[in-house]
Amino acid sequence: YTGNQLGSAASLASIGLLKTAASRRKKLAANLHTEAKRLWSLSQVGDIRQAGCVLAVELVRDWRTREPFKLAEQAGIRVCDGLAKRGVLTRPVGNVIVIMPPFCTTQQQVKKIFSALHDSIEETLNKP
Repeated sequence: YTGNQLGSAASLASIGLLKTAASRRKKLAANLHTEAKRLWSLSQVGDIRQAGCVLAVELVRDWRTREPFKLAEQAGIRVCDGLAKRGVLTRPVGNVIVIMPPFCTTQQQVKKIFSALHDSIEETLNKP
């Protein structure tokens, strides 16, 4: 920054913002991981995968056999419809529910997301 005081101050402020953002993302990823564990109590959850702040929940008929739902049954779409009714917008990829919240998501909002997902899976997929 060639000794320019204003440029140096701006760069230091930018570095501070980057460190804060990275810290927030790590905290969000940890919150997602913690809340996702509750979903293992549902027999229709076959797998939970996470990479940073992106989490995927695979829906199956029964976790013991890992038998998938047929795509025509639209299990993922039905669960996402249930989520929307509870104020959470997301999308399925086949029978996988993708959770990808914005980096500004609070811990309370993460709890709401997973509570809504738990209830939606239970309500939607436990019907006879």
